[in-house]
Amino acid sequence: MSVQVESQSLLSRVKSRLYVRARRPVVHLLEGQYASMHRGRSLDFDDLRDYQPGDEVGDIDWRASARHSAIMVRRYGAERRHRLLFAVAGGRNLGAVSAAGERKADLAVEAVGILGWLALQHGDEVGALVVDARRNERFPFRVGEGELERLLGRIHRDSGSDTADSDLLALLRQVRDRERQRSLLVVVADEVVMSSELEELIATLSYQHELLWVELADAHPMGLENSRRQGSFDVAGFWALPRVLQGDAELAEAVVRASDQRNERLLQLLRRAGASYTRIDRRDEVAPKLLEMLKTRQYDRH
Repeated sequence: MSVQVESQSLLSRVKSRLYVRARRPVVHLLEGQYASMHRGRSLDFDDLRDYQPGDEVGDIDWRASARHSAIMVRRYGAERRHRLLFAVAGGRNLGAVSAAGERKADLAVEAVGILGWLALQHGDEVGALVVDARRNERFPFRVGEGELERLLGRIHRDSGSDTADSDLLALLRQVRDRERQRSLLVVVADEVVMSSELEELIATLSYQHELLWVELADAHPMGLENSRRQGSFDVAGFWALPRVLQGDAELAEAVVRASDQRNERLLQLLRRAGASYTRIDRRDEVAPKLLEMLKTRQYDRH
């Protein structure tokens, strides 16, 4: 049994968790919300497809629905294929744990796997750029699961002391300079340090692409929420919090205030840029959080 689990592909694991943990209704809602993200229209009628939650009532073809005994929606040329581009901040930070004690690489695999699989289900192309301080890896746009599986494997391997440092700004610069064709851009990164360069990059990328931001929440610097006695350390510099400070209530309150201020600043920045945002710290909440983000995006676009 253990051999089967180890040999199971990462994408298969993601789909299994999605169906078992989230159950079919959530999967159906995710599919519908993903389909409704793209509101582009051309004058060229293409074909008909089954109605999905989130579709416009005005697109329903009532005559065709009567013939098929099912609700059918008109699909236009602009809807046939879109590009979903993942920009993943790879490197050592993915080996860190979240506030719930789960490895960030596993959270990233879950988020990328779900959104990538939904895109493939709708015939969209999926590509990615994974960047750390040592290397850049480009995954060309494809419509098959093989390349998505390779991407998930690349993300999953990012952990440990032998992994290069993470470099979010380098990743965003590369997307800005290399990705000229407009895409649905999903940035997957851990908590970022706010700076003027980051603000400029987000403003530029939101102009070049449709921007979604998936943030992998940091663990509390004072230690894991379920066991503060374990302490904490920085995976980038391996700086450990001195034991004498681990129980300092004043320091803990200051850390929470600083974190809340940073979170609010990032959220306001993304809102001004018209970008969508979600924050994740455990795998069980990935599907619901993505659904919430997609639903919010749909409402904001109307």
